[in-house]
Amino acid sequence: MSHLFRGVRLINGVADAPLAEVDVFVEGERICSVLPHGTGGPVPEGVKVIDGSGKTLLPGLIDCHVHYTFDPAVADFSANMARSDLDVAASATTQARRALGAGVTSARSAGAQRNIDIWLRDAINVGQTPGPRLQAAGLAIGITGGHGHMFGIEADGEVEFVRAVRRQVRDGADVIKIIASEAAMLTTTGLRPGAAVFGRAEMCEAEVHAVVEHAHRLERRVLAHAQGSAAVINAARGGADSVEHAFLADEAAIECLAEHSATLVPTLVVTDVNRSMPGLSPVQRERQGLIERLHRASCERAIALGVTMATGTDTGEPGVTADLLWREIVLLHDHGASAMDAVKAATSNAAALLGMVDSVGTIEPGKLADLVLVSGDPMLDLATLAHPELVMQGGRVYRPERVSDE
Repeated sequence: MSHLFRGVRLINGVADAPLAEVDVFVEGERICSVLPHGTGGPVPEGVKVIDGSGKTLLPGLIDCHVHYTFDPAVADFSANMARSDLDVAASATTQARRALGAGVTSARSAGAQRNIDIWLRDAINVGQTPGPRLQAAGLAIGITGGHGHMFGIEADGEVEFVRAVRRQVRDGADVIKIIASEAAMLTTTGLRPGAAVFGRAEMCEAEVHAVVEHAHRLERRVLAHAQGSAAVINAARGGADSVEHAFLADEAAIECLAEHSATLVPTLVVTDVNRSMPGLSPVQRERQGLIERLHRASCERAIALGVTMATGTDTGEPGVTADLLWREIVLLHDHGASAMDAVKAATSNAAALLGMVDSVGTIEPGKLADLVLVSGDPMLDLATLAHPELVMQGGRVYRPERVSDE
C-alpha cells in the first residue's frame, strides 16, 4: 500500500532544523520521495493520504539498550533470571509490542538469559509478533562470578573471551555484549567516592581488545557495560564500539571516550527511574540519588566534549518499561544536548552505531519507511514524543493504542 504524509513538519535526522510543509511519499516498504508541499503533482489513485497539518514526522526511533526478556515488574534480579522460558517469552513479546507502539522501530538487545532475545528477533522477523527490528546479543560475556554471570557466559583471559565470542556468533548473536564492570545499582557493590571498589572494572583492557578484534573479524560490533572510570577507559582503549552507562565516569574517563571516538549510550532513564522507585529504604534512596547525580555529571561532561551519543533505556530493569525512549531523549536535552541533537541520538546516531544507516535513521528516498508522526513540534516540547499518533515500520501502519497494522 502507498501512503502520502501531506504538509508535515519534517525532522529528517540529517538537517539541524525541521523542514516546514513537506510531502513524504511512501510506496510499499520504502520512502519514495521527500518534496516541498504540493510540488509532487497529482496524488495517484489508491494512495492513502495522511494530513500532516500541525504535526511532525520523524524517523522511527531506535533504542540501543534493551532487555525485553527481563520483566520490569520483578525487582529481584535473581528471581528475574529464574523465570521459565515461557514466562520470559510472553513478557518479551509484550515489551516488544509496547516499544513499537511508542515509536521504537529498531532496537538492540543488550543481553538476555538463555539467548531468548535471539528467538524474539526471529519471531519479529517472520511476523509472528510485532516489535522493533531487533539486533540480539544473546548471552552477555563477563568474568567468572562477575556482574553478568547469572545471564551470560563466564570467561577469564583473552583465550576464553575469544572462545565465548565464537560461541555467541555460532548461536546467532548479531552483536557481542561484554560486562566490563560491576553494577553500581546493585546493593552488593561498593559505592563510596574514592574507594577502590567504586565502579570497579571486571575486565582488563587486553580482554576487551581480544573480544573486539575477534568480533570485528566476524563482522559483529561490541557494546561494553562499563560504569566506573577504569572500566570506561578499558572499554574505550580496547576498541568497544559503544560504552553503556558510564554512570560513575570521571573527567579523564570521558576524555578517553572522546579520544577513541567511542559512542556513549548513557541510559539516563534507568538512574532517573531508580532514584524514585517506591519501597526504597532511606539508605537505598540516598544511594540511588548519589548514582543519579554522578551519572548526570558524567553525561554532561560527555555532551560538552562532543562525545557521540546514542539513546538506550535499559528496558527491563526495575520500573523501566519499553515505552520510555521519549524520556531518554528529554533527559539528554536536560543534560545539555540541543533538542535536535537529542533526537538525532535516537535516530541517525543510533542507526550509525547499529550499522543500519543505509536503511533507517533518516527520512530520505530509498530508506525503509520507519516513521513516527506526532502532534505539535518536538523542538519546542520533546515530551510530544511520548504520544505518537501513528507509527510506521517498513510501510506498515501501527496505531499506538493497539499496535496492530491497518
